[in-house]
Amino acid sequence: MGKTDVFLSYEHSLKSIVDRICAELENDGIRCWYAPRDVIGDYATSIVSAIDEASVFVVLLNNESSRSPHVLNEVEMAYKRIIDKEGELTILPLRLDNEDLSKAMEYYVKRMHWIDATTQSVENAVQELKHKIKAIIKPARQEEEVRIERKTNMYFDDADEKEKKRLKIQQTLLESFDKALYDKIANEKQTMRILDLGCNNGDFVMNRLGAKENVECLLGLECNAEAVAKANEKYGSDKICFEECCLECDDLEKNIRGFCEKYGISDFNVVNVSMLILHLKDPLKLLKTVRRFLKPSAKIIVKDIDDGLNIAYPDNDGLFEHAMDCCLKNELAGYRYSGRQIFGLLHKAGFRNIRLVKSGMDTSSMNYDEREALFMTYFSFIKNDFDMLTEKYPDNALYAENAKWMDENYDALEDAFLADDFFFTLGFMLFEAER
Repeated sequence: MGKTDVFLSYEHSLKSIVDRICAELENDGIRCWYAPRDVIGDYATSIVSAIDEASVFVVLLNNESSRSPHVLNEVEMAYKRIIDKEGELTILPLRLDNEDLSKAMEYYVKRMHWIDATTQSVENAVQELKHKIKAIIKPARQEEEVRIERKTNMYFDDADEKEKKRLKIQQTLLESFDKALYDKIANEKQTMRILDLGCNNGDFVMNRLGAKENVECLLGLECNAEAVAKANEKYGSDKICFEECCLECDDLEKNIRGFCEKYGISDFNVVNVSMLILHLKDPLKLLKTVRRFLKPSAKIIVKDIDDGLNIAYPDNDGLFEHAMDCCLKNELAGYRYSGRQIFGLLHKAGFRNIRLVKSGMDTSSMNYDEREALFMTYFSFIKNDFDMLTEKYPDNALYAENAKWMDENYDALEDAFLADDFFFTLGFMLFEAER
């Protein structure tokens, strides 16, 4: 979600000036909101939402605007937000004439630093305004960039009982979403030589493919040594094996080749990549490397997440929007817009016949138990992760704030999620492609 950087408050006689200011700011990448241009739906609701999202509130002041009921209402809302949310919004008044302000306007802006266009040209005043805005929004922009960039995060803790329980529920829930594709590909192959990337403790690949009668060999790769040991203990055989392997290391091709020689595997004709790409900094490198070990017509299955497809309705109090925003700040959660990149990544890696099989798992046809499972699949991991992060980084105020919020609102989220009239879509995306 792209936030508003600047809310522009003005009286209609200043429309030409606000147009000039907006153009100047937006030409420099500053995201502006002003009415009526950006109003969507109900006028009042749209204004309140825009003020609540903005980092900077610019009010254009002259004799008329200081007495405008609409401008005064907007300034009052901005002022209230500063009080309620402890300074998350900055008000910047731009003075355009020397007329006395109304007493009501003076009450709100008297102690604030004004940008004065009466002692300099409007053009210079706008440049001063832009400079101040950029200084204010820079930290927020930096935080936003950190939140949306890809990073290597191969988190999987086989000793974390809460996470293991959540993953087991997720695996069962996803059967209705992806099982048909796995069955189809298994039925297409006379024999399967399977490479599973990011296999965790082996449960998922064994449930979907490993137990099929036509499995010739299965090699699972996972960076967590304990998970690998447990996978081998539970499923290991003369044709099924799991190895510890960093999937973003420079020696990946060499390591896979070594495993193939160790187990006498000539090539693979099925590759499974489930909920892994979101945790990689350079997934293209992995896909290109893996493709070298595939025979022609080999199939690859990629399942990943894209929170841009999430829908939570109704969300009148904004609880679900806030929870999903918390997820973006969770360093253990991976790159939450990964799903939309899969098609392009597969194409660039040289795969063909790329097909989006399914996108979005929703609650519309789920029973109570399934809805409860879906809630736990998505929202419990956010809560659990922030509990772990606050323990790991006790001085991180952002993690502490989000852990507290999730703890205080988790039950309310669950109650709303399980209500009869609530609808939720979770952005799982499932692709298949050929070598």
